[in-house]
Amino acid sequence: MKIQGNQFLLDEQLFEMWGVRVASASQNEDYTKQLITSLDEYKDYGINTISVFFQGSSGGFSDPFSPDGRQIDEEHLNRMIRIIKECNKRDMVVITGIFYQRTMENINGVRKLSDGEAVVNAVRLITEKLKPHRNVIINIANEQNSVRYRNFEYYDFTDPVNIIRFCREVHLIDPERITGGGGYNDKSNIIIGKSPDVDVLLFDTYSKDIEEGKHSGWKYDYFRGQGVPDIPIVNVEIFGGWTAKFIPPGVYTDEGKQIHIQEIIEAKKRPGLYVHFHSNPWFQGPSLGEKARFDLGGAGTANDPGIKWWADEINK
Repeated sequence: MKIQGNQFLLDEQLFEMWGVRVASASQNEDYTKQLITSLDEYKDYGINTISVFFQGSSGGFSDPFSPDGRQIDEEHLNRMIRIIKECNKRDMVVITGIFYQRTMENINGVRKLSDGEAVVNAVRLITEKLKPHRNVIINIANEQNSVRYRNFEYYDFTDPVNIIRFCREVHLIDPERITGGGGYNDKSNIIIGKSPDVDVLLFDTYSKDIEEGKHSGWKYDYFRGQGVPDIPIVNVEIFGGWTAKFIPPGVYTDEGKQIHIQEIIEAKKRPGLYVHFHSNPWFQGPSLGEKARFDLGGAGTANDPGIKWWADEINK
């Protein structure tokens, strides 16, 4: 995986990224198997990138690191590497995230990382472990501006300078590794995106952005206008927790579908803008008392629930 201007290249070929957020897929064997079984379907429908976090998401989270950050649970690492290898077989890319805010907040006592040095060690460890796998982009921290990170007193993830520092750590170990970060705070995203140590701006949108009409295209134009250089800009989690309103899982109103489809339309207008579908009820169901699913399902109706309708729009 390489970057040329604001474009991605995979095996020296232009790579038009269309992704989905399946952030908890490495948390257990069942999730991993479900995801791998679905990859051929993803590829058939034009989805060529997935986003998975070592520490998971609201659909299931844990801390696979040792307290000093120098080791990682081998079974968890192996699940992630299996996902990466299976994607590589299909010419797909994995945005591999490291930190997740609920884990670092220590909800249910899951966090193991003990201090600031440990989180630096964890970044270094993951960078080393992923060296052989070149279809990977490293995302430092999910929604780095989340207030939940403030409950980890040893390292301020909400300071964009510290995300940049981690990108620098990655490049010290693996200079060719594409890495980045971001969240849903525009000011922080601009600082991160303007840094020469950041290869790609990985941002999010959420409910307030929808209320204010700030789709991914608006964000892209704003970031560029504020001096973010001609690098790829990826919305890795469109609409965040707002998507929890689409219940039962995989059932969407016509208005809801159009809001999601608009993201594809805006990305196609702007070279260097890429979007990743997110569904809290579908991919992260346990957060709402539902099961997690990794297939695309169907047309998004009560009789045919799913998210395939969004994937259908990619190739139109």
